[in-house]
Parts: sequence; structure tokens; C-alpha cells
Amino acid sequence: MFLQDQLQIAGLEEIWKKIAPSLKQSIKLKPKISNVKKSFSKMGGTPNSISGFEWPMNKEGEHLSFIAQIHVEDIKHLDELGVLPNQGILYFFYDAFYQPSGYENEHQSGWRVIYHLIVPSKTTKISYPKDLVVRNNEAESVFEKLIFHEFQIDAYSEYTMPPYESEFVRSLHLDFDDLWKYEQFYFEQINQKPRYRMLGFPDRKIVNTDMAAICSITANGMDYYALGDSGYDLPKPIGDKEEWILLLQIDSDLEVGMAWGGEEMGRIYFWIRKQDLLQKNFDQCWVILEV
Repeated sequence: MFLQDQLQIAGLEEIWKKIAPSLKQSIKLKPKISNVKKSFSKMGGTPNSISGFEWPMNKEGEHLSFIAQIHVEDIKHLDELGVLPNQGILYFFYDAFYQPSGYENEHQSGWRVIYHLIVPSKTTKISYPKDLVVRNNEAESVFEKLIFHEFQIDAYSEYTMPPYESEFVRSLHLDFDDLWKYEQFYFEQINQKPRYRMLGFPDRKIVNTDMAAICSITANGMDYYALGDSGYDLPKPIGDKEEWILLLQIDSDLEVGMAWGGEEMGRIYFWIRKQDLLQKNFDQCWVILEV
């Protein structure tokens, strides 16, 4: 395994033995520079869809930005957990203008995941809404763009490590030296940009909160920051924390034209409860912006 080799080179062979049982398989996505081999999955551009498709809006009535479409048949063979649908297409939208953090319950109109069982023709594309085009044209820099360049997607299987400040890593009671080595190795890996994936552990630049717990709290009608003196003091999670699965991670990538958090160049993470994923309830997704 490539990850095992890398850890051994970094002098972390003993840590590998401890974390190996807790690795999570993911589907790594990568924008293709060449479109010789056609893929129906893509980032940016405009979605391919059937007639009657309604482009989602936020609560202000403004259309969201189109982030990606995933043709499930392109990636299903990489889904070792068997949690993704067997067929169909997933569309991901996000409010690239306001860029809601997902730390407040009222942010939930700032994203949308749509699932269609019927896969449309590859030549059928939906036109951009006029208000989205106007606001995109008013952008003064690439960091303010609302419409993104189109790239097809390649997909690979990749195992992911628990973040260095996760509950699991803390439970290992590593000595200072090993913990420092693991921290350096972790950030060396996740800072290789851009990072796109489905499932697995999220890649995180700053690991000071439990993202699944935040999803649990805010999706259950509360605001994360209202539950403590500091937004970084993790409140007691609400029961279903362990049920949340990373559905899609999207990095900032100036080649695609995406910049989350402006010049901070963060990442957005689409999360979903496992039972909602299995039942294809994609309207129950939650998004976290981290910069």
C-alpha cells in the first residue's frame, strides 16, 4: 500500500500498525486536463440534465453556483462500502457568492444536492440562469467568480488517514515525538493541492473541531457558535455524530476557478447521514466551509 510505504519512510512504522485498522477508503477525484477519454462526471461548466430541471436557489431567490455532477456508474466500482446509489447522477450546488460556513442552521439554503435516476444525454446542457451570469460578470477577481471552468473527472481508490487531532489519534496516546511526526506527515499529505474526494476522512488544513459533530448540531436546528463561549470549544455532540459520511470534498482550485473563502483558498465539504445516503435523501446534506 502506497500510504504504508510513505509512513515507513517517515519513520512512522509503529504508528502505521496502530492506525491501519482505522483507515477509510475514499474515491479520489481529479480534474482531467485531457478529454480524450470521455467521462460524464465533471466539475464546473453547466449541468447536463433532463427537461424540467430546476436550477436551485438560496433563500434570497438567487441561483446557486453549479459545482459538480457525478455519474454514479463512473465511480460505483470504487465504492467499497456500497453506500452510493448503483446508477443515476448527482448534482452539487453551492452559494459561491455568500459562501455559507454551515455553522448556522439558517445556512441550509446555501447548497443543494440533487439526484436523478435517469441519466440525460451528454449533449443536453442547461443554460446558466441570467442572474448568475450577471453577478459573475460583476466579479472583480477570480476569487469572486460564480461560474467555473469545466473539467471532466477521473476517479481512483485511495485510503485516507484520521486527522492528527481526531479522537482516534488522541486515543493512541502517542509520545510527543511520534505525534509531531504524524502531524508533519499528515499536513504534508493533505496540503498537496487540489484535493477532491468522495467518502473517507476529509482533508483538513486546521483540525480544531469535529466536522461531523458540527453537522449534527446545526442540521438539528441549532447554531454551533451559540453553544459555547468559543466556536472552537466543541459542545457535546447530538447522538448521530457517527452517522455522518463525507459525500464530496471540493478544494479551491484556480484552474477550475473555485476559491472558497476568497484568498484563504479553503475547502467545502458536503456531508450526509448514512441512512439518508442509503435512502437517497440528498436534500438532507449539510455543507461545511473550512479555510
